[in-house]
Amino acid sequence: MAADAKHVIDFDHHGPMLRDHNTEQLKELMYNDAGCPMGWSTAHNGHWAIWGYDALYDAVQDAETFSSTHLPPECPKGVPGALYPDPLIPIDIDGQEQQDYRKVVLNWFNPGHARSLEPRIQQICDDLIDDFIESGEADLAYQLFTALPAIVTLEMLGWESHRWREWVGWVHSFIHDATHDPELAMQNTMLMYGSINNEIARRRDELGDDLFSDMMRTPVAGKVLDDDELRNFATLVLLGGMDTTSGVTGNSVLLIDQDDELRRQIIDNIDQMPKIIEEFLRYAGPGGGLYRRVTKDVEFHGEQMHEGEKVLMMFWAANRDPKAFPDPEKIDIFRTQNRHMAFGLGPHRCLGSHHARRMFATLMTGIFTRIPDFEVDWDGVERFEDCGSVYAVRHLPVTFTPGPRLTPA
Repeated sequence: MAADAKHVIDFDHHGPMLRDHNTEQLKELMYNDAGCPMGWSTAHNGHWAIWGYDALYDAVQDAETFSSTHLPPECPKGVPGALYPDPLIPIDIDGQEQQDYRKVVLNWFNPGHARSLEPRIQQICDDLIDDFIESGEADLAYQLFTALPAIVTLEMLGWESHRWREWVGWVHSFIHDATHDPELAMQNTMLMYGSINNEIARRRDELGDDLFSDMMRTPVAGKVLDDDELRNFATLVLLGGMDTTSGVTGNSVLLIDQDDELRRQIIDNIDQMPKIIEEFLRYAGPGGGLYRRVTKDVEFHGEQMHEGEKVLMMFWAANRDPKAFPDPEKIDIFRTQNRHMAFGLGPHRCLGSHHARRMFATLMTGIFTRIPDFEVDWDGVERFEDCGSVYAVRHLPVTFTPGPRLTPA
């Protein structure tokens, strides 16, 4: 442990307490007696956790002190250290190199491209709801919230979207199994890597008009990406596209099911969905946090940090900081000042934020226009065992009044 830490906490972001009592755990950190915006956790051989909005804002802007680099086996990123062998591009890289990699895909992740996908996102959402709306029951987490982002991601890459279930299984294992079942996580990671390698081989002589082809043809620092770089870049696209949007939608639906007045407000203001979702991104965002490593001894917001120490950047906690958000525990869809950190900040801000917003708004609109009277079967709700990286629902069964399909079967 950091012997000179002023605020020491017993906190494990991979543990069942945070999974099952999320709000209580975050409030316990935020409203500590010392008023500290950060603390030293004794879990996983020790690490810093930063939850205060201002402290987190300062940290993400200082990449020189808080490094994102993943350098296994000597200095692996993460708490505990990540199992994957090579840096994921560009999230595990800092500086100009990281910015050069981001430029490769910026044309695919800007607001204009997200707008251009809106008709296709809407069509996928309509088709998925059509598949279950006549039955009066569904597992929304899997059949809708997970399926839509996965299909959109695979179509952007130019890969076979009907295999979305297979890819989702690998991604979920990579994200949620690493701590409690590392052998299973590694097994599924290798299967995912193998399939990405197959996509690389298939495209080498026949590039197309898609995201993955652009990743293969666009030079970085004067050379095209090699197979390892392509695999690590594509892995990050999959991780970002196949879990987080599903997570925030599931979290939001569960909260709404418990609040009849909130449900009525949403239905009455359905045309304001792009604004409404910002409040759920703040309060129900799935991003448990990202990791950094301290590069030098430094005093930071009242704590002495030392070179080599690991840091958990708790964006979802900062989104409930009363110093940044009045009445932060209230879900207020009419909130006017809402500079949340759901997509992170700084040079590593989420590339897919514009697409995530489009998909999230489309999913929520589809639910509250086509099955607005849904009722959650709480006995069947199942969260992923480990929510330390992504706080999300694996299964979310609901019942509702059956409705008509939009297109013939």
